[in-house]
Parts: sequence; structure tokens; C-alpha cells
Amino acid sequence: MAKRPLTLIARRAPYGGDGARQTLDIAFAAAVFERDVRYLFIGDGVYQLLRGQDTAGIAAKPHVAALETLELYGIETVYVLKSALNERGIEPSELALAATLVDEAQLQTLIEGGGPIINL
Repeated sequence: MAKRPLTLIARRAPYGGDGARQTLDIAFAAAVFERDVRYLFIGDGVYQLLRGQDTAGIAAKPHVAALETLELYGIETVYVLKSALNERGIEPSELALAATLVDEAQLQTLIEGGGPIINL
């Protein structure tokens, strides 16, 4: 029996809390155990994917550097809600990772695709 996918929904900005880092840690842990991971970025979570973030003023490591290693863990596709980018004036070319852009209907299909959902 195939394992159902684990769906991770990243909806928080990368700084100011630990939700973004917790989601990433869960993704890595699931991948180590060869779990199929669906990583979805919605809302302010799209800020996690921005290239060239300057974190010197807040004494934090750039979150995107860790995200860039997802493929090494077997997480080859991340999904980004198109409307979240549009609402924030972000172009897909500004993202540090290649991402599959989805609309609300496609997002719903991914979420309803079975398996546990972690929404941080």
C-alpha cells in the first residue's frame, strides 16, 4: 500500500515567528522517511521563497537558503498560490526556487488529495 502524501501548508512569513522553520523541519523529517511531501506556499508564506533577502538587521539566517536544499531531500515540487504572489506584487521570477503556480481550484485539489495536512 502506497503512503498517502503529507501536505504542508506554509502561510507565514519567514521571520517574526517559528512557524516557517517548523514547517521546513517537518518537510525534511518526512522526506528522510521517504514520505511524499506536497509543500504549498500561500498567503505571507510566499515571502519564504523570495531571493536576496537581507537578514543582517534581524540577526537571522536567510530561510531561503534552507529551502533551496529541498530537492536534495527528494522534495522536487513546491506549489505557490498565484493569487498570493499577485496580492503582494511578487513576480514568479523573484522566487529563489522553481515553483509550480496554482490557482485556488488546483490548491483545493492538492489539499483534498488525501493524507495528513499540516498547516503552519
